[in-house]
Amino acid sequence: MTRKKHFSMIILSLCFFANAEIFLTSAEDAVKIAEANDLEGKLNLQRALEEVRHSKKNIGIFLPELDFSFMDSAYAHINKGEYKQKSIEAGITQKIFNGGKSAIEYKMNKEKSLYNFWEAKKNYENKKNSIVKAYFDALLSKLKVFVFEEAADNALEAINICEIQNEEGLISKADYLESQIRFRKILAKEKSAQNECADYNRALRILMNLDKNEEIVFIEAFLPEKFEKEEFKSKDLKDSILKITDTALKNNLDLKKARAQSEWISKQRSLLKRAFFPSVSARAGISFSGRNYPLGSPEYSLKLILSFDDNPWFSITASKNSDFEKDGLHSISDAISGKAKYDASVISKLKISKIDLEKSMIQTEKTKQAVESQIIQLIQNIENLEEEAIINYESVKLKEKKVNLSKIQHEEGVITKSAYLEDLNEFASEKINYLENKIKRKLALMELEALSSVSFE
Repeated sequence: MTRKKHFSMIILSLCFFANAEIFLTSAEDAVKIAEANDLEGKLNLQRALEEVRHSKKNIGIFLPELDFSFMDSAYAHINKGEYKQKSIEAGITQKIFNGGKSAIEYKMNKEKSLYNFWEAKKNYENKKNSIVKAYFDALLSKLKVFVFEEAADNALEAINICEIQNEEGLISKADYLESQIRFRKILAKEKSAQNECADYNRALRILMNLDKNEEIVFIEAFLPEKFEKEEFKSKDLKDSILKITDTALKNNLDLKKARAQSEWISKQRSLLKRAFFPSVSARAGISFSGRNYPLGSPEYSLKLILSFDDNPWFSITASKNSDFEKDGLHSISDAISGKAKYDASVISKLKISKIDLEKSMIQTEKTKQAVESQIIQLIQNIENLEEEAIINYESVKLKEKKVNLSKIQHEEGVITKSAYLEDLNEFASEKINYLENKIKRKLALMELEALSSVSFE
């Protein structure tokens, strides 16, 4: 390939990437693309899920502990002669009882990992909701551009005739100036809509992790020729409010977080109260010793250990050890050791833990009430938006008829051109109101779906 051809291929490639287009048919498309590009979000969620799996599998505190030791010693003394000794020992220790503290610690770790998982899931859902909101903001801004472009095109046709009439003296100076003012108002709204559209598209592109050269194309951004009434479902939502609320209380992430936190605080308080309980363990061991290999006959030992290691005031350990050889019991020994100290914070910690538990229970109940209230408000909001949409729909149809009539009247000289331009402006604004209500209703429905984990489409 010649250098010239190679250069041409590079230019073509750059043009291709410069004109890359991302087609979106719905908010779900935007979310899917954003999720595919959000490696950090995926990793955070995977890490939180792995923590949950790890906490379930982490049963080491219930299993026995193995220990072993090896010693090889030798010394020589001019008066005492030489001495050599080798020994090998191995043992297994199993905790028999500790007042349920191991089980509580295991459950605490599970609750903590669950809380972290719901937290990561909530952050993930918040990001998803931000993308949905950004998508509809960008979509609505695009629709506004279409509406005002259409209004500007119709106004331009009228203003061109106005210019000719002004030159020929067929229009009053006042009507001419008023027409120019209203035409420029429409142009200003069109320009404002275009700037707003660019801003919202840029925000959506950032949330979707797209390259700045990738252009977003909204498939559903085309206005229908005729406005049709939708089949609204607020009545069905009201009839199903108990079912929706029940499902939401089971699946709501904020409520799951609150419950997990409350459970963790409850387990922590139980652990503090059980710090005074002793732990009982048993150790079985075997050892070999001698001057040279092979070593002598095995010796067995059985040790029962009673420990108050977690006691904040008295740390005491008592043990009974029995040694056995092949001919039977060889020796029995008892040992006890400990220390005493005063920790003034113990009572305070217990009181604080009780307060924290009561607060967490109150917070959980508040979260539950907030979810219930939010569902009722969303359903009411959806119903209100549907009523407004019906009114807007009827207004749009009336404004459309008025604009068509105004066009005929201004062409016949019955009304001024400025009045016709004002009707065009009002018709465009009414279309925007109708579209805003439709999109607000869609957003409210999606918010209700996310809150309750129920699909309404």
